[in-house]
Amino acid sequence: MQADLINGMAAAVSHPATVQVINQGPGIWGNVATGAITAVAAIAAVMLTHRFTLRRERQAADRKLAQDRLFIATELVFLLEQFAETCANVAKDCGYYNQEGISVPAVKTPALDYSVIQGDWRALTGRLMYQVRELAVIKSEADRTINEADYWAPDFDEFFCARQFQYTRLGLKSVILAKRLRKFVGFGETRLNSTPWSAQQVLWSVWREEMKLRSEAAILHKQALEGLAINNMKQASDDVGDRGGLA
Repeated sequence: MQADLINGMAAAVSHPATVQVINQGPGIWGNVATGAITAVAAIAAVMLTHRFTLRRERQAADRKLAQDRLFIATELVFLLEQFAETCANVAKDCGYYNQEGISVPAVKTPALDYSVIQGDWRALTGRLMYQVRELAVIKSEADRTINEADYWAPDFDEFFCARQFQYTRLGLKSVILAKRLRKFVGFGETRLNSTPWSAQQVLWSVWREEMKLRSEAAILHKQALEGLAINNMKQASDDVGDRGGLA
């Protein structure tokens, strides 16, 4: 067995590959190290190239998103501000008497048509997109409220009161949304607030006056209900007294 082990070792040492390693000595390990370094460098180069490619793609996507946001925000800001301008006109419209002596609106109510917007809505945040879209629903509700107001010819006071209140509310909402869009993309301040007769100032003035009138009306209504309750209690007490006297 010992002889077989010696013979095996001799055969291994005499193998051509082993002889080459022994003859080259440390040089072969230098070749191995060079190959390993080359492989690592190649892998690192591939990884860096992939990383730079991802960075360029991300930067390109960010630039496109910024451009899309700027485009749709520009469209929406001017659409909403124009809508607010017309709402301010409606808020101050008390009508005029036509040839038949009936009070009719002097200003038409504005349309809110988002179909003209060509930008990508997905560039907006979810909250902004929801709020802008919701305004159209609120407008539909406002128009229905106006149409259901009591009509008393020839002045139609209830109709004009409802019309002014609803479009004041719509105008203020559109002003606020336009401001949020301006801030979102870094636009300057709106000109709707530049003068006392600008749309925003007019809308706030009408809104405050309407809130004051509604508050006073609520107080009067409460007092009327309290007076009615007192009268009912007094009447009930008198009825009880009358029945007691008859007994």
